[in-house]
Amino acid sequence: MNQDFPKTAKGFTLIEMLITISMSMVILTFAVPSFSSFIKNGRVTTFTNTLVTDVNFARQEAVTRGEKIILCRSANPAAATPSCGGSANNWSTGWLVFVNTDANTTYDHGTDTLLRASDEVGGSVTIKTNTVSNVNLVYNADGTIDMGGGTAVFAVCDDRGEGFGNQLQVSPTGRPRLVTPVPGSCSSPAV
Repeated sequence: MNQDFPKTAKGFTLIEMLITISMSMVILTFAVPSFSSFIKNGRVTTFTNTLVTDVNFARQEAVTRGEKIILCRSANPAAATPSCGGSANNWSTGWLVFVNTDANTTYDHGTDTLLRASDEVGGSVTIKTNTVSNVNLVYNADGTIDMGGGTAVFAVCDDRGEGFGNQLQVSPTGRPRLVTPVPGSCSSPAV
C-alpha cells in the first residue's frame, strides 16, 4: 500500500518573512537607544569609580606614609615626565597622585614620587571641580584635606547633563562621598 502523500513545503513564506523582519525592526528601534544609554551610563560609572579609587588611595597613602599626598589635574598624565596643570577646573584630561616632598604642591619629577597617573577620560564624559582657587586636592598626614575648611566637589557628567552624572564630594575630613548632582553642577560644581 503505497500511497503518495503530497509533500509539504518547509520554510517561510514571503509574508511570514516580511512580518518577522518588520517585528525585528520595531524591536531594534527601541533597543538601540537603550543600548547607547547603557554604554554612556557605563562610561560615567567607570570614570567616577576611577576618581573615587584614586581619592581614597591618596588619603590612604597620606596616612600610611605620614606625608602630604597630592592629587592634581594634569594635561599630560601619560608623558614620560608628567606635570600638574591644564584648564581651570577641568580634570577630564587626567590627574596625578604623588608624594609631595618639596611643599610646592605641584609635581616635580626630580624630587616628588609619582604614585599614580590616570589618563584622559575620553568620550563625552567630563570631570569638573569647584577647586579653581586651589587646583589640587592636598591630603595631610592625618587624612584631612587643605581646602580652607571647604568641600572639594567633582562632577562627572556626559553630554546628557546632571541627571545622568555623579557628584563626588570630599569633605575637610578627607572622606569622599557620592551624591546626586545638583542642577548646573556639570558646568560649575557646587556643594
